Amino acid sequence: MNAKAEGVAVSVILPTMALAGRRALIRRAIDSVLDQTGVRAIPTVIVNGPARDPDLTRELIADDRLRVHVLEKAGLANALQVGRRLIDTPWFAELDDDDLLLPGALASRVDALVESQEHDCVVTNGYRRSHDEDILNIADMGAVGRDPIRTFWDRNWLLPGSYLCRTDRVGLDLFDGMPECLECTYLALRLAISYRVKFLQLPTVIWDQRTPDSLSKSREFALSQSAAHERLLELDLPPYARQKVLERIALNFHSISGLHLREGDRLKAWYSHLQSLVRRGGYRYLPYTRRLLFAMVAPRRETR
Repeated sequence: MNAKAEGVAVSVILPTMALAGRRALIRRAIDSVLDQTGVRAIPTVIVNGPARDPDLTRELIADDRLRVHVLEKAGLANALQVGRRLIDTPWFAELDDDDLLLPGALASRVDALVESQEHDCVVTNGYRRSHDEDILNIADMGAVGRDPIRTFWDRNWLLPGSYLCRTDRVGLDLFDGMPECLECTYLALRLAISYRVKFLQLPTVIWDQRTPDSLSKSREFALSQSAAHERLLELDLPPYARQKVLERIALNFHSISGLHLREGDRLKAWYSHLQSLVRRGGYRYLPYTRRLLFAMVAPRRETR
């Protein structure tokens, strides 16, 4: 391990609802932080909301290796904001409670920034874990470094937990305005627009896509994506990126229309369809109108 990072304190914000059914996952994530070598890793655990398991919460608070803060109101963006305000180390990172850092992850990130004083933060590669197979997220992070905003639309290069920031340069407002879903989309674009980012090909994190009760698999996630994309328009995006966001909002409403139709709510399906049509690029969903019209006369076949 490179000596540059040796002994340096790094805080890792770890938001969790502390649900009893996720205890093993939470402990796995925390252990992946505590097991980091070459740095002094400090898990900053934000227990997020009233659904928390009392026994697990007490267990976390009693662990003197952790810094634990309990919030009464749930919300990922607020949990991350609170965690950021608690940071008093030179470096900070973040990790979801069902993901894990690879060995040496934090030291390699610190080393990269020590060697590149002009950069404010570093984003590394990582693996997407699905059906017990780990797939490299980005084939060429060098291409991402040359044009991070344009390459973002091919694949989000910011996996949860794949970044490290200098505390004195990346301020308390990092998570301001972040929506409750698509948080990595928002954060990737925010970093690329506002900060000098170094990109590393080295994988340092595993994003576990197998968690059955994750937000991204929920109905609420599908319904909230359009509002989350609207929030992206508040960023100082270049014109082509704004166009991409507007096109995705049209797609979101089209998908929501299909969801409502499958649930048998034709009125909401029509409303969302009309919303998709008036958005940029929404003309491509005009043929879907025939399906909705058919549902009016044959609803059982369409919605069952």
